[in-house]
Amino acid sequence: MAIGEINPTAVLEAVKNGSVFVDVREPYEIDEVAYDIPNAILIPLGEIQSRMNEIPKDVNVIVGCRSGGRSMNACAFLSMQGYTDLTNLSGGIMSWVDNDCPTK
Repeated sequence: MAIGEINPTAVLEAVKNGSVFVDVREPYEIDEVAYDIPNAILIPLGEIQSRMNEIPKDVNVIVGCRSGGRSMNACAFLSMQGYTDLTNLSGGIMSWVDNDCPTK
């Protein structure tokens, strides 16, 4: 399954329309700079397997990290677990900030 990518500027609209955002960064990274996305789910990549029950399967799931690599790995793993509507945040929080998207 090919994993699509989404531009940071389109994420808030997607979430407003029902997508769920999952941040797979470590807590210290989130403390440094965090996405300001309503109802975002914070699950470090190393905990995805044990906590994937927190991620709904019936909506589009957008996954983000620092630069887009770990989130793509998370998407690949979730795809193998039966998730079918996955999108990677292109460029991660670095691109999010570069595009002047809201942070906490």
